[in-house]
Amino acid sequence: MRGEPLRVLVVAAALLAAAVLAAAEDLTPIHADVERALPDQALDPLFAPPQLTFRGIPPRGPAVYRERVNGVVLLASTTSVGTGVVVSAQGDIVTNEHVVRGARPTKDQFHLARVVQRNQRRDLAHVRLAQAMPATASVVPLASVMPDVGQEVFTIGHPKTFLWSFTQGVVSQIRPDYQWRYPDGVARSATAIQTQAAVEPGASGAPLLDDQGAVVGIVVGSAAEAQGVYFAVSVQHVRELLPR
Repeated sequence: MRGEPLRVLVVAAALLAAAVLAAAEDLTPIHADVERALPDQALDPLFAPPQLTFRGIPPRGPAVYRERVNGVVLLASTTSVGTGVVVSAQGDIVTNEHVVRGARPTKDQFHLARVVQRNQRRDLAHVRLAQAMPATASVVPLASVMPDVGQEVFTIGHPKTFLWSFTQGVVSQIRPDYQWRYPDGVARSATAIQTQAAVEPGASGAPLLDDQGAVVGIVVGSAAEAQGVYFAVSVQHVRELLPR
């Protein structure tokens, strides 16, 4: 059996040469010779469509979106709208502190939740559902390590009312003591992940996800001094906020 592929290739090459040399003659005898020397089952592997071979790793974005979109929630109060991420089966949600400031219960199609803890300095808030978590919701795991500079990251949020929008980019830099302020004047600082994955109003509190769909940070917004530069509070501060 080891010599069979070689035999097929040699016969095929010889027949090709015969076809070229006899192009101006009657090809019927040559066709008959081909059928006798090389039956259909031997030709099939030579002319079958080639199998697709992926060189490199397929893009992870679509899979991350499918796997994590049900763990991203729309948060609404009487004063603001933002994004949150479900981090436990008990209905624990993490978002930005500025999203829940002044929050009061709403109704209609929303599930009620209460603010459990805030950290103004880190711009993080821990929210918990006041009722059982819906069966359609899913938990998004927290990453155990910081992402690397250059690593691909993703967000799912609600920018300017375009609900459950997906964005991807890369980690541009890790800023260990990044400081910022909003118009409220509160001084904030945290280890921040700088990215160019676009963030618009309404996506504050969205998870920044790695290629495994784990939360590496919570989106806070864009840099006031530069266009196309966005930040997320590192997952290490999220772990500090949640009960151990």
